[in-house]
Amino acid sequence: MITRLETYENAIQMKIKDIIKLPTIKIGDEILVGKFKNRKAIITGFTTDENNQPVLKTTKGDQKLFKPRIVKLMDK
Repeated sequence: MITRLETYENAIQMKIKDIIKLPTIKIGDEILVGKFKNRKAIITGFTTDENNQPVLKTTKGDQKLFKPRIVKLMDK
């Protein structure tokens, strides 16, 4: 007999598998930055800030990793 706990654990494991698929970002990839995310910038390196959060070094300056849009992940 399947209990509620077992079905809940299965649901959590399925969600975790969907969440963990992260994209690969490399030097040379294009991202969109700016207020309206309409300026193209090219990634030139990676670093961290004072809080150990990931930061992208781009041709338009330093950008936090989760702030810009990544062009190769957008629908065409």
